[in-house]
This record gives sequence, structure tokens and C-alpha cells, in this order.
Amino acid sequence: MPKSYPDIDRRILGEAYGSAETLENVTTLCDDYDSRWPGSGDDKASCEYMAGRLEAYGLEDVHLEKFTIPGWIRGPSTITVLEPRRKEIPCIGLPMTAGGVVEAELVDIGDGAVDVYEKGKSEIEGKIVLVNSAQPPTMARYLHRSERYQRSVLAGAAGWIFMTHYPAYGPPTGGISPIIPGVGVSYEDGTYLARVLRRKGRVKLRLDVSCKNLQVDTWNVVADLPGETKGETVVYGAHYEGHDIAVGALDDATGAAVVMEIARILAKEKRMRRGMRFILFGAEEIGLYGSRAYVHDHPGEVEATRFMMNFDAAGRYGKQGFNLHGWPQLEPFFREITAAIGPDVPLWQGVSPYSDHWPFFLRGVPTAGMGDPEENKRLGGRGFGHTRYDTVDKVNLRAMRECAANAAIAAVRIANADDWPVTLRPQEEVEAYVQAQGFKETVELGEKLKAYLNKRRKSLKPEARDYLDRLTGGWEEVI
Repeated sequence: MPKSYPDIDRRILGEAYGSAETLENVTTLCDDYDSRWPGSGDDKASCEYMAGRLEAYGLEDVHLEKFTIPGWIRGPSTITVLEPRRKEIPCIGLPMTAGGVVEAELVDIGDGAVDVYEKGKSEIEGKIVLVNSAQPPTMARYLHRSERYQRSVLAGAAGWIFMTHYPAYGPPTGGISPIIPGVGVSYEDGTYLARVLRRKGRVKLRLDVSCKNLQVDTWNVVADLPGETKGETVVYGAHYEGHDIAVGALDDATGAAVVMEIARILAKEKRMRRGMRFILFGAEEIGLYGSRAYVHDHPGEVEATRFMMNFDAAGRYGKQGFNLHGWPQLEPFFREITAAIGPDVPLWQGVSPYSDHWPFFLRGVPTAGMGDPEENKRLGGRGFGHTRYDTVDKVNLRAMRECAANAAIAAVRIANADDWPVTLRPQEEVEAYVQAQGFKETVELGEKLKAYLNKRRKSLKPEARDYLDRLTGGWEEVI
């Protein structure tokens, strides 16, 4: 690597650790624009703020790109225990859920591992399902909330209750599908319901969910740092919106702020050989809509993308290393980067389909994320993410500085390297890799769900029929 890298590294480190810009941007996004929820008005206002900051940093062709998505507006939701003893249980509707009233008995399926639904179909059918958010210890691959919901629907559930496995964090949120009413409850209230069911043998509930499903416009922010040559680019991106119940400081105002900080730092350097594009994606939380819209609208630019780094809740806690998404050929290149940064920077391999790298990954683009695998294991999930307590006071400035510095150091090498060791992965290899990771199960689940709903089309609510018409059964719909 060029001898100039140590000098560039020192400048990057000085900029990153000498600035509180990341925290200031997180604070502004959260305090002034709340959750930046799609269609709220605060989403566009926050995009205009971020675009203004990127222009001030010296980025070029900074602009907003509009796209239209299925949106959702929250109304009041309640759980009433009817038997064996009347009691009100606090809850919140899960985004994109169908509204309605369901009276039925409760069934508790624990962590909802995939073998539960077929085996327990006779117990689940017609019931309100209670499932917790813990990762099933019997499963190697990550089991997403929406998969548990969809498997419950296929087993005939009439309603759905999602319980966080974290004590004292309040009820969780997270997108599902508009088929049967679904709500989130706290650990304490969920364990109460499970305990009463275990002690008394029968619990009957009334689940009442009010909400509105509608089409809304929202936006991505795109900004460029041109290189010396045209052609290949390096993309760094993060989603900027949180869930509507909270400001989404950790998930993902931190990611957006880190991407903006990397743009600020690199704009101070002389042009690199290849340009960089910085993208702040909207509507990630309810379907990766922003990244999917970008990939759909920019096929040429995607094909010319050398590498894409996704910063989903990056810079929270722990060491700020690199998670390569199934690209072992890149390990020697990144080991040189981690050696330049420090001996304790983690480097590992693994990919999931639940964030904005996924649409790029499916087009064969080499992708990666940042974080600390040991910290992820310790947390055992999202932590404060997807709760109303995902607030600015939880944000770690040191971790954001480290994340921005390490990623900027990597960007310089990725953009300047003439001996880049990988090219776009052919589609047949993408398909084979995705299937090898076990994601074929989730795609097949989408196909089963579509067939299941088609048989019941006449009885579906309008929002469920609209959802059915959007289903393609493709890899992008694994969430």
C-alpha cells in the first residue's frame, strides 16, 4: 500500500477523535425530527437537514430521491384479559399490522423456533399467539420477528403478541404484515400472561388494534465525493429513520451520523482514485424500502459499485471491526487494514437479509457491516433498539468516533486500490450462497404465505389484499 497511508490515517484519526460532530448530528436528528418516520413530515425535514450538512462538508450533487411505499399510522391498541380474571395489559400495535378486534384463547409458543408451528398447529389455530424475542438456542440462523409472525399466520393464528425478552425495556416494536392484528408487550406483562396460562390452564383475551395502512412518500439522501477516475464507486450507507414510538438514536441515527462524519472527514482529503457515494436510506425498518428503491432506480451505478458498507446501528458499543458478508477473498485485504488500525479490531464473516446491504448483496455487490461480534453475543439482541428508550442518552460518542475513523481508513484503501481482489458475484453464485445460508427457508415461507392468502382472498381485509398483491416471493422479501 502507498507510503502516504500512515499520514492520511493520522489526519483521519485527528479529525474523527477531535470532533463531536457525530453526537451533534444524532442529537439534532432525534431532538428536532423525532423518529423521522416515513410519511410523518419529519422524514423529509430531516433529509433536508442532512443534505444541508453534507453540502456544508463539501460533498457534491447532494439531493433527495423520493419513493412511494405502503405506510402506516398508529392508533390505540389494548389487550384485555377476559378469563380467568379481567385485567388490562399495556401494549402497542406493531407497524404495518392489520387493525381489528379478536377474542380468543392464548397459546404460548416460547421463542417460536421453526419446528413449533407445524407440530403445534392444532393448538395455534384460532388462538392468540404469544412469542418472545429471544433467539431460539436450537437454531443456527437468526430468526427474525416477521418470520415468527408469518409462520403463526400459516398455522392459523387469529392474533399475535410479541414479547421482548429484556426486562424493564417496555414493549418492543418492529414491522410485520397487515394480515392478523399484532402487538408488542413488555417482558413483565408477557411473563405475566405466560404464568397465568401455566397456572390456570386457560387464558382468554380480547385484542383490539386501531391503525391505518396507506400509501406515503418518503426520501433517500444521496451525496457524492468524486474520484480521479470515473467508473467504479464505493458506497457507504445507513438508514436514518427510527420507529414511530421513539427517536431511534441507536437504531439508526448513529449510523446516519457516522456516514455523514465519514463524508466530512474524507471531503478534506485530496480526491481518491475512485469516487464515493454516501446514501442515507429511508423506510428501512418496515421493509428495506429505501435501499430497494435505490437499487431499482440506479442499476448502472449499482453494477459499478466496487463495495458497499452498511452502518445499521453501527457505533453503538464495543470494538468497531468489519463484518464481511461472505467474501473470504477480501480477508487478506481487510487484515492489512485492521493491522494498520490496531491489533484488536475484529474481522469476521456472516450475512443476514435484514438491513440495507441486502438489495446490494442480491445484485452481487461485495458488502459489509461494522460492529463487534462479542458485544452482539453479550446483548443477545437489539438492546434498547425498537423500544421507546432508544434515546440520545444511550449514544456512545467514543464508539461513533472509532467507527467513523476505522471506516474512513478502510474507505481510502478500498477506493485507491488497483488490485481489488473481487468483482460482482454472478447471480447464480448469489442464489447458491443465499440458499447455503439457510435463507431458502424464508423465501419458501413467502411463497407459502402467498398461496395461503390467495385461498382466503375474499375474506381478507383491504390492507391484506393490497399486501398480497405486492408479494412476489422473491429474495428481497425475506423480511
